[in-house]
Amino acid sequence: MQIIYKEIDESLLEKMIAHYGNEELIKSHIYFGDGNYSLAALHEDNPVGFISVCTQNFTIPLEDKKGADIAIIEVDENYRRKGIARELVNRVEKWAKNMGLSQIRAWSSYDKPEAIQMWYALNYCMCPATIWVEWCKEIVNGYHVAKKLNPTGDSINKKS
Repeated sequence: MQIIYKEIDESLLEKMIAHYGNEELIKSHIYFGDGNYSLAALHEDNPVGFISVCTQNFTIPLEDKKGADIAIIEVDENYRRKGIARELVNRVEKWAKNMGLSQIRAWSSYDKPEAIQMWYALNYCMCPATIWVEWCKEIVNGYHVAKKLNPTGDSINKKS
């Protein structure tokens, strides 16, 4: 099975909505433009997975740093456990490193244990947390996940 990875544009976005449904969720989590990167996995020109990342400035005392937030990652249930999500994450990590970003972050809910295992296997730090998810108006338990990119050796409080 050959999977092609392609940056998402408007025409591909429409195919994704047709395939996955939930237009509001997809449109609110796919980011375009400078500082954003959205990628789809295609099999026979049909979307079978996607990921979208946006950048965010850190606050004091790390205001000179930026990170990437994975807003959404999804793989069609018929294509799971084939390495597609892992490849999507690897490609956005490479993009984020090339952008000079300090870290990459995501959220994974408890109801997706296979995703939590993937993050762990990809060397992401795991922090259990409970969050409010606005789009579904629910409190959700899960994990914040993060991975440091582009280690510089800088410290927050440099001593002279």
